[in-house]
Amino acid sequence: MVSVEGVSRRFGNLIALDKVSLRINPGEVFGLLGPNGSGKTTLIRILTGVLLPHAGGAQVAGLDVGRYPEQVKAAIGYATQEASVYRDLTVRENLEFRARLYLEARAVPPAVEETLRRFGLQGLAHQLAGALSGGWRQRLAIAQAVVHKPKVVFLDEPTTGLDPVSRRTIWDLVHQEAARGAVVLVTTHYMDEAERCHRLALLFDGQVVAQGTPHELEQLALQQARVAYCETDLPLEHIRAMPGVLDAWPSGRGVRLILEQKASLNLPLQTVYPNLEDVFIILT
Repeated sequence: MVSVEGVSRRFGNLIALDKVSLRINPGEVFGLLGPNGSGKTTLIRILTGVLLPHAGGAQVAGLDVGRYPEQVKAAIGYATQEASVYRDLTVRENLEFRARLYLEARAVPPAVEETLRRFGLQGLAHQLAGALSGGWRQRLAIAQAVVHKPKVVFLDEPTTGLDPVSRRTIWDLVHQEAARGAVVLVTTHYMDEAERCHRLALLFDGQVVAQGTPHELEQLALQQARVAYCETDLPLEHIRAMPGVLDAWPSGRGVRLILEQKASLNLPLQTVYPNLEDVFIILT
């Protein structure tokens, strides 16, 4: 389990995290969703024992991250935004190196072989990591983070820069880790990806503005605003200036709008169900 209670962190005058509280259960894929600079990576660095919080506390795999940061590092798997692999080592050597940090010598070979098979890396085992495509290198990054089967896995924006097919593959692998009972915490700024998480926390300016399942967050947003689509030739600036319009942007041949609940516009509006991008805009 991962438990975060009132965690705050400053960098000079910048408040990176402000009283953040979360609880994540085994077997759960939990998403931290927010724009760049919202505090996602700072929270991950605290939970992995790299940074200390200035206030509040957190426990990871039963360990207090403030008191036992080195033990926390030994109990988790972690893949960073940049594929955390050694480019001058082969795929197999990367996995062997990481496995030796956590496992007894006799347990390393079977763990590496199982991981190569599970991640579909057998045919690339002797290829240098630096020669892999972005998608395969990111797959290796996750593989080396879980080769020792940690109870808690942290993946910091694991699909940044990948094409849609590669992103889908990575998410299949993420859910495999949760299926074996691990806690999986994933940060992302891709709104469509967040729908693949069991639960989400929306992080904005260092604060959790809402958390729950994707459906729960959609329902929460609908209590505050509504979403509509309109085919019109009116300038976008004119639509945004209308009373009751919270936001509007081009969509296909028309405009997608977020409106106050009681807004009444003299436009041919079609009510549409909110996606997570709409939800994020409404709740922040």
